[in-house]
Amino acid sequence: MILPRLIAVCLLISSLSPLKAVETVVDSSPTFNTNNNISSSVSGWSSGWGTGNTNTAWNYVGQVSDASGVYLGNGWVLTAAHVNSPTTFTLDGNVYNNTGIYYSNFTNTLTGTTNADLTLFQISTVSTTGTNLPLTYNLTITSTTPVPGQQVVMFGYGYTNGVGPESWGTNSVYLVNQPLSVNGFESIDFTTINSAAIYGTVVLGDSGGGDFIMVGTNWELAGINEAIVNYTPSGTGSAFVQLSPYQAQISAIVNSVPEPSTWALLSIGLLLIAHPLWREQRKAKTTRPRP
Repeated sequence: MILPRLIAVCLLISSLSPLKAVETVVDSSPTFNTNNNISSSVSGWSSGWGTGNTNTAWNYVGQVSDASGVYLGNGWVLTAAHVNSPTTFTLDGNVYNNTGIYYSNFTNTLTGTTNADLTLFQISTVSTTGTNLPLTYNLTITSTTPVPGQQVVMFGYGYTNGVGPESWGTNSVYLVNQPLSVNGFESIDFTTINSAAIYGTVVLGDSGGGDFIMVGTNWELAGINEAIVNYTPSGTGSAFVQLSPYQAQISAIVNSVPEPSTWALLSIGLLLIAHPLWREQRKAKTTRPRP
């Protein structure tokens, strides 16, 4: 019974459509969960977010240009690499400019490929209106592979006819560890299928948004919205870049200090500034009249 399912996965790869965040569909009529009232719908949502449990995924997901992204802390935002022109990141109504520093080409530890549909970019620590960026968030990127049947909570700024408000939805993991090709990017994904009466699915504008699963008693970031998949003749579903194969690399960048080369450049700059001051002080001493 496993073989037909794997064959179906191979067939759906050619029919992927790159998209961008999240819609909840109720009895095939699109409605959107656009308020942060998730705790009443998802078991355990109010806990498992670290000290004080004051932050939830709703606080982490923001808008990247015309798509979505996830703020990881220390000024870093994670989004899908196929998102065009991530020049700004909007979080809680505040707009932060991209500093021009990017990281991509994350190595898939399962296949060795280095062109995953993922991009990390750094943003300014002060918004365009002077609001300081919250540098530290209690967000954990999971190293755990999702389990088929496990609940996933999805977020994004997608909308049927353009960019919409932040919204969320839920679905169940269908397949994991799936190598998928989208717009020339090769990633390991997990997927959902739209088989229940109430389900979440990605729509245009959702790309780069975050997807969370519960690991033990904690909620962790497990995926990045990537595409719609076609399980013909079973229907459609959603595909998410599975973060577990890339977790160590992403976390190392987000939690790192500046590279030695950066410190070297900084030291040279300080020397260039200090040297003229030293010369002026020395000149003043040598020309000062003796008592």
